[in-house]
Amino acid sequence: MKKLAALLLALWLGMHIGFGYIAAPVLFSNLHDLSNGHLLAGRIAGTLFHTVNLLGLAAWSLVWWSYRCDNRVGFRQSRVTRWALAVLVLTAANEFLVTPVIEALKNGRSNWLQTWLGGGFSTWHGVSSAFYLAAALIGGGLCVLLLHLDRRN
Repeated sequence: MKKLAALLLALWLGMHIGFGYIAAPVLFSNLHDLSNGHLLAGRIAGTLFHTVNLLGLAAWSLVWWSYRCDNRVGFRQSRVTRWALAVLVLTAANEFLVTPVIEALKNGRSNWLQTWLGGGFSTWHGVSSAFYLAAALIGGGLCVLLLHLDRRN
């Protein structure tokens, strides 16, 4: 189970970094000259982020569950479960709370969270970017930690 989790995490990390820090900037820089190119780039990037978020939720749930159910849980493995849960929360919050606010603001609608907390499109885009970066950093660190733990077992 842990090997499957490690494979999914490697796939997630590659997609997470590739989509967020390579593909999305390339889309926006290359489609800006087209009419509605910014909207098209945003729609494609949104689809990519949705895909990587769903894979991340599946992969990190599997990691959390496999380490949580391990009978030999030591200090390092309990750290894995806590940090995996942190990435799960960041990813779920981004997918199910922040993204709907951004979509509503793009389409001129209101959203309960934005109404409650306030902020405009750039504020919520910044929150989403911060969650995405935090998930990437924690996820990358955990991938290294999991590879280290795998060599010891």
